[in-house]
Amino acid sequence: MNNTIIFLRHASTQKDTNVPIEDWNVKPEVMEEVKKTANLSDFDKVDLIFTSTEKKSVQTAQPFANRLSKEIIQVADLGEIKRPDSEKLSTEDYEKIKVKIFEDFDFTTQNWETANQALERFKKAVEKIDSENEGKTILIVAHGTVMTLYFAYLLGKLDDIFSRWKDLGFGSWGMVQNGKVVKDIV
Repeated sequence: MNNTIIFLRHASTQKDTNVPIEDWNVKPEVMEEVKKTANLSDFDKVDLIFTSTEKKSVQTAQPFANRLSKEIIQVADLGEIKRPDSEKLSTEDYEKIKVKIFEDFDFTTQNWETANQALERFKKAVEKIDSENEGKTILIVAHGTVMTLYFAYLLGKLDDIFSRWKDLGFGSWGMVQNGKVVKDIV
């Protein structure tokens, strides 16, 4: 394939322990920053916009779609590591699980997807998008853990995954051309 794929982490979210994490909203106060990012010339040539089905991903993509007059295509397999009921975990417990997942890519608890499973699912989704398009600039708005895993995989830095994840900010973006990282996400 000869596509350029831009990966963008969704904007900061409002935590709400009363709703599933997949339904969390982007914080309203950060939407102006998302709109500024959407207006960067780096995104001028975007032909297609893909997101996960998580609300925060779609909300982050909306200013790009509006500016570029593009449809948002939702793909469930671009979602974050599957983490049922994680909205009910304390921040401390959530962080502990993340550390374990990054230390052992086959670790799972509380029905969470393993890092290996999440990476494989995300890779296949990206490969499918890439193979179904030719000569396009594609924006994928997704999530921190899966994109950290994906970029670390491409760069051969899976042994440094936790520090990469900690350094990844909301709204960070990276670029891959022809399967090679040309702009790291962290």
